[in-house]
Amino acid sequence: MANPGPFCVHNTAFLLLCGIIAVFAAAEASSEKTKTVEFNVKPGGVVHSFTEGLRDYECTFTYASQGGTNEQWLMSVGLSDDDTLLSCSVWRPQGKSYLFFTQFKAELKGTRIEYANA
Repeated sequence: MANPGPFCVHNTAFLLLCGIIAVFAAAEASSEKTKTVEFNVKPGGVVHSFTEGLRDYECTFTYASQGGTNEQWLMSVGLSDDDTLLSCSVWRPQGKSYLFFTQFKAELKGTRIEYANA
């Protein structure tokens, strides 16, 4: 996968200084392996969602955050070389974030989560 590291699905308040959020799930075969897109994380305490898809699968990152200003984050959705695992990763490429997440979660559509970690 393009983004090795910790993997998680979580729904609690904490200060995320350097985050990677990912979920793995069973997947079916595909010719397209990875898609990475940039999205804007907005503070203000309002719940926002960002969704990216790969074939019949979707990854959705839902969050509310406070402090700081808008930040550019990345989401990658990808399939393993043997097409048996789907991953979804969310992270800030600059590393540190100045936002406090009051809630967040990652969800997959089209498959089931087999492994998650924070």
